Parts: sequence; structure tokens; C-alpha cells
Amino acid sequence: MSGNALVLNDGTEQRFLRFEDFESDNGPDLDVYLSAAPPGASSGELTDDWILLSELRGNIGDQNYELDPSIDLERYSTVVVWCTRFNAELGRAELA
Repeated sequence: MSGNALVLNDGTEQRFLRFEDFESDNGPDLDVYLSAAPPGASSGELTDDWILLSELRGNIGDQNYELDPSIDLERYSTVVVWCTRFNAELGRAELA
């Protein structure tokens, strides 16, 4: 997986997770999560405390995911692309 994961906002409470220059392998049942585990954690630790954002919208290109205003980005600062069918991580990134 390659690209950047960042949070965008316009000064209101509405925020978006944005993938820029994103590219990953394709696969079945890919979802985007925010995890409380640090970026260097094991795959098992990523799933201890995480929030499902959405299904992955595509495996190539820029994309946005709306973030609920109640999500504490100080706590959930690692983005994870996860294959639900195979219970496996495709990649992760620290929010910028």
C-alpha cells in the first residue's frame, strides 16, 4: 500500500480522512478502520480498539471518508486497510 493519509477540515466540526496518491492491492471485503494502536503495533493489536469507517472505495486514487465529529483523533491516529474475508491487514498509515 502506498500514498498519504491525512485529515481535512474547514474549521467546522466536519472532518474527512483523505487518501492521496493512494494505491493498494485489490481484494475482497476491504474496509477502512481507525485504530488506537500505534503505527508500529502488531496486526493483532490493531484490532483491539478500532473504528470501522467504511468499505474501501477503490484501490487506486484519491478518496475521502467522512469522520464522525465524536472520533478522538488523538486516540485513533492509525489508518488500517483490512481484508475482512481473510482477517488480514493490507496496509496501515499514521494520520498526517
